Amino acid sequence: MKKGLKWMVAVLVAMVLTGCTEDVENIYSNFRAFFRFTPVTSAQPLYKALNNPGMFCTTEFSTSYIIFKGNEGSSYSAPRTALDQYGRPVYISGFIIGTPSVPDLKGNFYTVAYDLVCPNCYDESYIQRKLHFEGLEKMKCTTCQRTYNLNNNGIVDGGENGRPLFRYRLTYSSDVLVVQN
Repeated sequence: MKKGLKWMVAVLVAMVLTGCTEDVENIYSNFRAFFRFTPVTSAQPLYKALNNPGMFCTTEFSTSYIIFKGNEGSSYSAPRTALDQYGRPVYISGFIIGTPSVPDLKGNFYTVAYDLVCPNCYDESYIQRKLHFEGLEKMKCTTCQRTYNLNNNGIVDGGENGRPLFRYRLTYSSDVLVVQN
């Protein structure tokens, strides 16, 4: 009886230990990010990207303007306001915001936000290399030549293998956009 009990305890311990060894992969980046913008309807590239599958826009920041560039070539510059000082944007290189043309498993379209920096160049040398649109739903780094698929969680689908884009949480409702981590 003692031998059987020891065997059961050993099996139970093995089951508990193997159950704890799985790593959970978080789809969101650990880098700090924050951006609040309203009214979204005033920035047409951003509005289109948030409301139409397959549309994306980049968001960059100068000292005086927030610059939105759509994947189809549109552009809009919004003057920075005193509100921007209260909720000062935090990012590595800017943002890519949009709606993939591929729905989730429930058939719903969802909005996403990624950093505009090439994650592989940034991981390797902490140099902020901005990505550029390569077609409507892909981003490309002109330095490392990697292409990232915006319809597939920002994974590398061209060039050398590597990590996917840095993804951030996005909330959009009542004409207010918030990107954060």
